[in-house]
Amino acid sequence: MPWINRLFILLPLLFLNAAHAEWGEGWDPIDPPVATTAPEGKVEVIEFFWYGCPHCYHMEPQLEEWLKNKPENVEFIRVPAPLNNKWTVHAQFFYAAEILGLTEKLHNPLFTAIHDKKRKLYDKDSLIDFAVEHGADRQQFIDALNSFGVYVKVQNARKLGQRYQLDGVPAIGINGKYKTSGSLAGTYSKMFEIVSQLVSKELNTTP
Repeated sequence: MPWINRLFILLPLLFLNAAHAEWGEGWDPIDPPVATTAPEGKVEVIEFFWYGCPHCYHMEPQLEEWLKNKPENVEFIRVPAPLNNKWTVHAQFFYAAEILGLTEKLHNPLFTAIHDKKRKLYDKDSLIDFAVEHGADRQQFIDALNSFGVYVKVQNARKLGQRYQLDGVPAIGINGKYKTSGSLAGTYSKMFEIVSQLVSKELNTTP
């Protein structure tokens, strides 16, 4: 076989091997890396989710279990990914609850209401009513939901999802450098194993 023909055969294989070396088993690299907001010496872990996503709901218990045993120098952040207009109102709800200090009262109950009780909580009015049911002041919640602060947080969440190259949820971002998900890892148990491995890797390289 002429050497030029061998070269044409070998080059694609070399490129394939190089590409494979940049990816891990069950995770993708983020290139370019995303700037984190974690304090110096901490590793940032981000959960991207949507309240209407059944996979996010079913993953939540495993996430809570992982959080109980996470290293102290891990900074965990929830981000309600507004990947489309339908998801944006839930991102507004999350950040309104956060601003008012109502996350603990509203976060898990909203998941439960949508997925266990089959409530159609997908618009502002129904979400405001839901917040009031769980102890929120109606006018305060309306004001927070429509505030500039919530608008900025939602826009930042949208940009962060783009930088992490999200194509769905749930997904976990690790220190601005890696992304994993149930679809990448195969199972949620394996996904959290990967998260722990990548966190350990980052902790070993963080001053």
